[in-house]
Amino acid sequence: MKIRNGKYGRKAISPIIATVLIIAVTLIAAVAIGGFVFGIFGSSSNSAQVQVTGIALVGATLAGGSNSATPTCATGASANSITLTNTGTAAASATSLSITYGGAVYTFAITGACTVTPAGKASGNPLTLAMAATDLVTGAASGASFTGTVTMSNGAILIFAGTFI
Repeated sequence: MKIRNGKYGRKAISPIIATVLIIAVTLIAAVAIGGFVFGIFGSSSNSAQVQVTGIALVGATLAGGSNSATPTCATGASANSITLTNTGTAAASATSLSITYGGAVYTFAITGACTVTPAGKASGNPLTLAMAATDLVTGAASGASFTGTVTMSNGAILIFAGTFI
């Protein structure tokens, strides 16, 4: 006795075509998963990863405190400086600096091209914000603690703390 399914019996694809389809789907899935796991298809967004890597503010020389000058940008260390390093893939510029000491906040606008270049660039990374002795904090004493922030063009605010040397 033959069991028939419907008017003409069962119809299906051949086993060879089914095998080829299964192998093709498996290969496509393997390439897609491998691409994301090994970063071949990963997203490539450029972003700056700037951080304060050095602070050298000399307290004994900061007695003036005119608060009228602007920090300058340099590529080497100097007395009264804050060093910024970028480990990201995009550049960012420092736009302002503030230092809090003795209950007072001293804020400085940074004008000009104070840009911390991306990691691996020949110049501009690390970048030093250098200040003259009379530009910073009134009556800063050696050994006294301070806090501060550097505001970047990309909206990041870098927080730092230290003691006057």
